[in-house]
Amino acid sequence: MGQLWNEHRLAFIALLIALVTFSLSAFVVPEEEQVVIVRTGEPIGTINTPGGNTNAGLKLRVPIIDKVVRIEKRLLDLEMNDEEVLSNDQQRLLVNAYARFRITDPVRMVERAGTTEGVRVALEPILNSVLRQELGRRTFQAMLTAERGSALANVRTNLDRQARQYGAEVVDVQIKRTDLPDAPLQSAFRRMESDREREARTIRAQGGRDARIIRA
Repeated sequence: MGQLWNEHRLAFIALLIALVTFSLSAFVVPEEEQVVIVRTGEPIGTINTPGGNTNAGLKLRVPIIDKVVRIEKRLLDLEMNDEEVLSNDQQRLLVNAYARFRITDPVRMVERAGTTEGVRVALEPILNSVLRQELGRRTFQAMLTAERGSALANVRTNLDRQARQYGAEVVDVQIKRTDLPDAPLQSAFRRMESDREREARTIRAQGGRDARIIRA
């Protein structure tokens, strides 16, 4: 054994160095991920990006110098906490919404936001602001009708316009819940009941007039 080591020592050392170098250089890119290679702080290449040929699989990088930034290709969620919004008819609404987005320009994302979490941090206040503006143009009743879909489409368009600067595309915005705070909620219910009672009285009165006309 000692003789074998002495005779092939350099070959063994070279093989060991090659194995260590390969282990530091090799990395795997799954189908559901895209990768940006960053060297000395600057993106120098991408792997398995959306819209291109799949390049998933075993890849190599320059050890230590190159950094691998992994980014989901799948849809990502942007959750919004409950926010109080003032509607056009001066109703204070508690709104809980979310958006779904994906990264379409990974290099821009790395340059502008660093990570997908950085994109979320950047987009959350924009979602809040756009939602406030859009819902503020509509009444509470409108949020219970088909007009709600039009409002959300406008929110998605405006949010997507801002998301592009971070390399993201917003594909959907939905409201999970729209509530009135407790006191305004009771007041709104009373107004709705009053409106229904007034409408019922009007219908009964109209029916009575019609009946008198027929009898006459």
